[in-house]
Amino acid sequence: MAKTYLSVGDFIDLYYKIGQKGYSKFFSKFSLSGKQRTATKWNNAAGGSDFWVIPEVRARWNQKCTGDANLTYEDYVVQKYFEGKNGLRLLSVGCGAGARDRKFAKYDCFDSVEGIDLAGNLIRQAESEALNQNLKKIKYHEGNFLNYPFEPQSFDAILFNSSLHHFNNIDLFLSKRVKPLLKPDGYLIVFEYVGPKRLQWTKKQLFEVNRLLKTLPDVYKLRSNGKSIRNKAYRPGILRMKLVDPSEAVDSESIVPALHKHYQIIEEHQLGWNITHVLFKDIAHNFVNDKAETKQLIAEIFDAEDKFLEQTVSSDAIFGVYQK
Repeated sequence: MAKTYLSVGDFIDLYYKIGQKGYSKFFSKFSLSGKQRTATKWNNAAGGSDFWVIPEVRARWNQKCTGDANLTYEDYVVQKYFEGKNGLRLLSVGCGAGARDRKFAKYDCFDSVEGIDLAGNLIRQAESEALNQNLKKIKYHEGNFLNYPFEPQSFDAILFNSSLHHFNNIDLFLSKRVKPLLKPDGYLIVFEYVGPKRLQWTKKQLFEVNRLLKTLPDVYKLRSNGKSIRNKAYRPGILRMKLVDPSEAVDSESIVPALHKHYQIIEEHQLGWNITHVLFKDIAHNFVNDKAETKQLIAEIFDAEDKFLEQTVSSDAIFGVYQK
C-alpha cells in the first residue's frame, strides 16, 4: 500500500492546531524524545471532536461487542466470564484517566484493579476519580509498561482499550511481555484499532469518506474551532505522525495475526471504524443532538460503513476476548 510522508492535511491540521494552542506550546514538544512526545501528547490531551463523543457511535460499539446497544463490553465480560468468581486481579495497560478501570472495579469479583500509563497527568486524574468514588481496590502506576516490574503470572485478566496499537513489535510484545504476566487460563481483553499502520488509510476508505462528506450539509462539517468547514479528509503524513506521537498505530496491522498466533480466541467481533473513524474527525460535535436530521445522517453513515465492510471484509477495529 502506498504511504504518505507529508500531506495537504498535515498543513491544514497544523494551521488549526497552532490556532488553538499557540506557536510556543505546539512546537515545544518536538524537542523531546519519542517516549516523552507520546507522554506529552496524552498529558495535554483535551476534549476534542472525535467519533466517540457521539452517543449513537458508542451504542453501535456496544451492539457489535455485546449484542445489546445498552450493554457495555465491561459489564458483558464480567457477566459472561467472571461472575461468581472472587479474588481476581486485572491490569489495564495504557489506562489513561481510568474510565474503564472504574467500571471493572465496581464488581466484587475483583480484589484488585490496576492501571499503568506513561502520562502522569492522566494517572493523577484517574487516582482522583477513584478516590472520589471510594474505589479502594484500584491502584495506579505511572511508568512504562515495557519494563515495569510486574510479577509473572500475577493477573487473571489484562485489558487493552485503544492502547495496544501504541506498542511496537506486536508479535514479540504479546508473546514475550503480555502473555507471561497472565495466570494460566488468564484472559486478554482487547478493544482496539487494528487498521493500517500510522493511519495510512486506503484509497477506497478515503474515496468513500470524501463521498459522504460531500453529501453532508455545511452545518455538519463545521470544525471544532467553529470558524471553518472540513470539506475533505486526507491520509496523515508519516513524518507528522512521528513528530506528534511516534507510538500512534506503529504496528497496528500486526495485532490480529499476533493475537491469533499466541492466544486462544474465545470471541472476536469486528467493530468497523473504517469510515466513521475518519469521517467524524474534528466534526463529531455537530452530531451530538436530538434533531431528526442528525439521526438520519448518522444512520446513513452507519449503513455506508456496513456496506463498505461487506465489500472489503476488513475491519479497522475489533473487540475480542482471548485466553492464555
